[in-house]
Parts: sequence; C-alpha cells; structure tokens
Amino acid sequence: MTKSRTGGRTGRRPGHQSTRREILDAARQLFATHGYSATTIRAVAAAASVDPALIHRHFGSKENLFAATLNFPEQAAPNVLAALHGSPAGLGERLTRTYLGLWEDASTREQMEILTKSSLTSTEAMARVRPVIARVVGQIRTTDLPGPLPEIGFQLAMGHLLGVACVRHLTQAPPLSTLPFEDLVARVAPAVQLHLTSGQSPRA
Repeated sequence: MTKSRTGGRTGRRPGHQSTRREILDAARQLFATHGYSATTIRAVAAAASVDPALIHRHFGSKENLFAATLNFPEQAAPNVLAALHGSPAGLGERLTRTYLGLWEDASTREQMEILTKSSLTSTEAMARVRPVIARVVGQIRTTDLPGPLPEIGFQLAMGHLLGVACVRHLTQAPPLSTLPFEDLVARVAPAVQLHLTSGQSPRA
C-alpha cells in the first residue's frame, strides 16, 4: 500500500471485495448513528481507514453508498405480512411481536436503525424507503385484516409501533428502553389490535 503526500492512505489497497465490505460496514455504522445528512464520505473513509477517493471509485457518490447500505432485512416484509394471517383476535400481538422483534434481533437491528434514522432526516432516503413501504401496503388485502379499508388500520398500527421502536432504540429513554420484551409486547399489542380491527367486522 502506498502513502499519499499528506501521509494518508491512497485509494489503492489489496482485496477489492474485502475493502468494499469494510467501507460498507463503516458506512452502515455511521448512517445508523448519525443519519444520512450528517454522515460524510470523509467520515466513512476515516472509519474504514481508506482514502475518500477509494469510496468514490467503488460507489461514485454518497447517495450510491447509502443505497448500497439501505436494505430492509430480507425477512421483514414477508414476516410482517405473515403476522397478519390467522385469527383476528391475535392480530395485534402477532404484528407487535414481529415488527418490534426486528429491532430486538442483533442481526437486523442495525438495518432498522439505518432505515429509520436516515428516512426521518433525509428526503433522499425517504424516497428510497417509500416504494418498499408501498409494496407492503399494496399486499394488505391479501391478508386477514378485517374491514373495507384494512390499509388504514395497518398504517396506523405501524405508526404506533414505529414510535415505540424509536423511543426504545433510538432515544433509548428509560424505562421503555429497559422494559423486558415480553412486557413490552403485552402493553403495546392491545393498542395495535385496536388500530387493526376497531369498528370493523372480520371478513368471512
């Protein structure tokens, strides 16, 4: 590896795939911690111990780098939709457990944090997330949610759950941040159930 005139690393280093992975790992951590707007190419380069020019070489721009990190957990949408099948009496508990479980699981927590924090602070990030949400909402009528407008109940329920997740994991404000998961589900699920089924009769 060669040195630049300023003493930093140049854009060339061995191991194309390993270098790309190190950049993505550093970017995910910074996007999760600071959001899209506050994360810079230079900060990612410093965290990954590479020259900023190497990031431009691999990804072209900060937006492309962010897009490479911006992936919903693979099982998120299928599991959320699966939670909406079955007995109407258990809809709230199943959806609450499934969605908040994505935040509790160490293998998916970082992705959820990146998606949420970046979407709330960047119009570019929200533009990338919105179609994914729309695809899930578009499949709501294939589930067992009752009523003529199940999409509204679903979106209200998800808004409630997102708020709980943000307080618990992003602000980390006690006592909600330290509440045992089973207690959290027990307290949140009834409100989610109300959003999903209030004033509606289950479809036959």
